[in-house]
Amino acid sequence: MPDQGYDPGIRGVAVDGRLPDAPAPIPLPAYDLPDGPLGIPATALAAYRHAAEVLGKEQPGCHIDWALIASIGRIESDHARGGYVDAAGTTLEPILGPQLNGTGPYAAIPDTDHGVLDHDPVWDRAVGPFQFIPATWRIYAADGNGDGKADPSNLFDASLAAARYLCSGGLDLANPDQLRTAIYRYNNSDAYVTTVILWAEAYRKGVAQVPDSPVPVGAPAPTASSAAPPANPGDRPRTTESSLPPVSTGAPSVTPTGTTLPGSSSGSPSGSPTETSTSSTCGSTTPTTTTTTTPTETCTSSSSTQASSRASAG
Repeated sequence: MPDQGYDPGIRGVAVDGRLPDAPAPIPLPAYDLPDGPLGIPATALAAYRHAAEVLGKEQPGCHIDWALIASIGRIESDHARGGYVDAAGTTLEPILGPQLNGTGPYAAIPDTDHGVLDHDPVWDRAVGPFQFIPATWRIYAADGNGDGKADPSNLFDASLAAARYLCSGGLDLANPDQLRTAIYRYNNSDAYVTTVILWAEAYRKGVAQVPDSPVPVGAPAPTASSAAPPANPGDRPRTTESSLPPVSTGAPSVTPTGTTLPGSSSGSPSGSPTETSTSSTCGSTTPTTTTTTTPTETCTSSSSTQASSRASAG
């Protein structure tokens, strides 16, 4: 799994940006980002592309793309801990932010969901791969995989909800100022906004689809008393590199070509996505740093890079 890049370590209150004070900006020079294609787990990549396609039909004036959604997914949870999800795209362990109890940089938000989503009956906590707080999830909750339920811990659901949140209010993300305004609403931090834009630009330059991880990436090392991970990832259904298509240079389809989203069937974007064809310039390359000969699909996007000119928080 890819471990390159800069992790700003900024969490705060995800989604609505209600911080008592914005944290001090952190210098984020472009050279902190790695060169070459960046890896995204297969299920996460499918979820990001699907969310961008749905929003392209729902709100074409927003001009959101999968790379921006992927950037936030990377920063908030490292793509759901490296794609540590089940066959439906739901995380295999909870991803929870810190208690929003007013300590340090965090706002004080008493419990609003009786602990249903964040497992905390006293204070709210950010939930899932896109770190929604329960109150915001109630407004933007989405069923991205067509299984009849909206779950902030599901990659497809949370990706679509995050895209709708970023596009809310009629913003045009092709406008650099409105782009920054949208991201500030997600997290009220100059460093966070700049990092999101840098990662989105890097993903547009090239991305490698990698298999979902059989263990949570970035999780604490297991102890002797911890339950060991499955010896064989095939013991549970997984979405792998071979079962999802490479990134396309054209407009992404609602259902990636040749793939059916978990719990979906043919239909409209609001229910079950339909499959459309896309063009691709993906090539097959063999890594030179390992002994395996398994090819890695790499693609280069021809989409234009969004400008990162600065705007004040709205």
